[in-house]
Amino acid sequence: MVVSPPPPRRRAPFFYRLAASLVRVYVTLLYGLRITGTEHVPRRGPCVVASNHVSAWDPPVVGLSVPREIHFMAKKELFEHWLPRRVFRALRVFPVDRAANDVGAVKEALRRLQIGHAIGIFFEGTRNVRGDAAARQGAAFLAQRTGAPLVPAAIWREGRAFRVAFGPPIRTEGRPRGEVAALTAELELAVKGLLPSST
Repeated sequence: MVVSPPPPRRRAPFFYRLAASLVRVYVTLLYGLRITGTEHVPRRGPCVVASNHVSAWDPPVVGLSVPREIHFMAKKELFEHWLPRRVFRALRVFPVDRAANDVGAVKEALRRLQIGHAIGIFFEGTRNVRGDAAARQGAAFLAQRTGAPLVPAAIWREGRAFRVAFGPPIRTEGRPRGEVAALTAELELAVKGLLPSST
């Protein structure tokens, strides 16, 4: 079987890079930020970065921690007004209806993966401060359908400071569709392993 080479690494647009840089400086100076495990994130080609979710800060902090452009899903309510809608779209964010089975958002995520982008997902579906919410299967589903690596990520706070860690990618290529639940369980275990025991 001939394996096609991964698409060339794309340079993120200027607005995306500027926003990420400004948020990084702001977070680092005002709160503190330490990032580990970035070597586990593929620098090109499709991948799904799946993280826990504890606060409203998670999307920008996880996003700037990923060493490449990343596309996030976000609740559709954030796109209701024209100004935030334009900003979010410029930041590669696309809407999802969390109250319904949003087939359109799933298709959009699959399309972006198929052309070599990285997709970011908070696999618990919503904020989970206590860490006891059940993992949803969306991240594993997208990765399995496209054969993209599934990269576990964890975010937590140490005092005021943000900590972000990435773990070794979970291989999904060649895994049958019936293993989405098993992939989800593997992802959940990997993310918990990245978090400090006190979290």
